[in-house]
Amino acid sequence: MTRVASIDRIENRVVVTGDLIDFHRFLAIIHNIVDQLGYSDVVLDLTKCTSAFQNAMLSVCAQILAYRHAGVSFELISPSEKRLANLFRNTNWGYFLDPRKFDPSGFRGYSQIPATQYRSPEEQKTSVDKIVGVMLGAIPGLKRSDFAAFEWAVNEITDNVLVHSESPIGGLVQVSTFVKGAKQIQFVVADAGIGIPKSLRTTRPSIGSDTEALDLAIREGVTRDVTVGQGNGLYGSYQICTKSGGGILLDSGYARLRYHPSSGLSIASQGVPYTGTLVVATIDFSDPKLLEDALAFKGVKYTPVDSIDARYSLDERGDVHLSLRDEVMSFGSRVSGKPIQVKVLNLARMKDVGVVCIDFAGVPLLSSSFADEAFAKPFLALGPVEFMQKVRLLNMSDAVEALVNRAIAQRMQVGRSDADV
Repeated sequence: MTRVASIDRIENRVVVTGDLIDFHRFLAIIHNIVDQLGYSDVVLDLTKCTSAFQNAMLSVCAQILAYRHAGVSFELISPSEKRLANLFRNTNWGYFLDPRKFDPSGFRGYSQIPATQYRSPEEQKTSVDKIVGVMLGAIPGLKRSDFAAFEWAVNEITDNVLVHSESPIGGLVQVSTFVKGAKQIQFVVADAGIGIPKSLRTTRPSIGSDTEALDLAIREGVTRDVTVGQGNGLYGSYQICTKSGGGILLDSGYARLRYHPSSGLSIASQGVPYTGTLVVATIDFSDPKLLEDALAFKGVKYTPVDSIDARYSLDERGDVHLSLRDEVMSFGSRVSGKPIQVKVLNLARMKDVGVVCIDFAGVPLLSSSFADEAFAKPFLALGPVEFMQKVRLLNMSDAVEALVNRAIAQRMQVGRSDADV
């Protein structure tokens, strides 16, 4: 049962009790402590916080980074509940809220990416590359057009921060994938900039309310400055999210725009403003046909280009080259083999991809469970003929080759009884 947090102030201390879902009151109290009462140090007491969500936390982290950039210090007192305290460490929330107490996250999960800060085009590209790499190994049954549409959306929204927001700390991005029930991926982008309403009013002073500004922001061709953008980023991302059966949320200034497949589009005024912009984009890949025509500009279907060619070194024949050592940190468990299985099957089934060449150089040994998950299950899913036509295993040591061959032989005997492919 969700217990919406009560958020209180005791001098320069923000005290959260319950489930931290919305961030507006949290940030309003910090504003009161710093800007009205004049404190230069703030204590964030989350001892009694029972849960926290990435939408709220990424917004809070972005604003606190901006305050710290301006000289305000913050101390985080972690939730007493151990699971939640670990979440703050693994997601990087703890690090962004209090870097003196928390180290950067070392979490290397295969379906999530911790909150990541980017302040330059180079850091943005690195972040996007990491995101699309996780997606390719986490969502089974991806078409290449689906992959390209997602990559386009996350590129556009993260780039908007650098081009339009004037955020002193750049942006934060965090990703979660959900494959039980629905094949969904959600990415959240937050900044501490001037916000969408103020940005659009620099060239469109006739815009009245902030709700009107967010309404315009998702329309085709609407941008602050046509010399630096075409105004298709939020519009195209909105189309991708909604047409796939997913959803989108924009929070900026005094307005919140939300689309949910069950309730449709709503735009509402907020009593407390958000200085900056929060974008929560959810894309559903359950029905591959839904995304085929999601992107169209001026009535013309647009097919975005993805990074598979560059990422996996496609040669002139269209073969992709994947270094196994660069893909995973461990070769000892079934869990670490799962994203390789999904990635191999996704690439092998993409029409424009030739042979998937997996290079084992630098991999002296792997476990039987890893070999079964990463290679035997794809062998069973594709069938012997198609696997040998579409997948090539290179530079295997004798020991690794023997383990993979044995895993495939055993998997073929077991059959599909427990194959998750």
